[in-house]
Amino acid sequence: NKQAQESALLELARQRPESNMIMAAVLTHPPQTPYDVIIIDAGSNKSVVLGAEVFLPEGSLFGVVSEVFPKIAKVTLFSTAGHGIEAILERNNVPVTLTGSGGGNFKLILPRDIEVEEGDRILSADITPDLLAVVGKVSVRSTDSFKEVLAKSPASIFAVRFVFVTP
Repeated sequence: NKQAQESALLELARQRPESNMIMAAVLTHPPQTPYDVIIIDAGSNKSVVLGAEVFLPEGSLFGVVSEVFPKIAKVTLFSTAGHGIEAILERNNVPVTLTGSGGGNFKLILPRDIEVEEGDRILSADITPDLLAVVGKVSVRSTDSFKEVLAKSPASIFAVRFVFVTP
C-alpha cells in the first residue's frame, strides 16, 4: 500500500546523511530487464543526469545512470558482465579492477601472495570510499601465480526496491 511505501521511503531517507540525494523507487530489475539494468522512477523531472552515481539504501555504490528520460532513468549496474571498475581491497588497500560477471557478481584476479578472505570488503577507489562488493569465494591452484576472487554485490539486485541517486 502507498502509505506503507511512503513511510519506508522516509525511513530510508533518514539513513542517508547526504540530504541532497534523489530517492527513487525501482520500477523494474532483473530478470524483467536484460543484463544488470534497473529502471527507476526518477528522470529529468527530478534532476537525474547521465552518469549520476546510484547507491543502495545501505550506502553501497551500485551503478550509474546510463539513460535519462522525463520520468524514468535506466541504471547500469557495476556488476554488468564485462564492466570494469577500479576499486580497493579494504584488507590491505590493494588497488584492484572489479569485473562484472552479471547477476550482482564480480570477479577479480590477484597475485597469489595478496591476502584475501571470504567476507573482505571491496571499496570504490575515490576520496570517500563506498562499499562495492564483498568477497565470496577465493580459488587458487598450486601451479598458478594468481588467484581468482569471486565477489557479490552487498544486496540482491533482484530485490532492490529503492535507490539514491547523486544530483
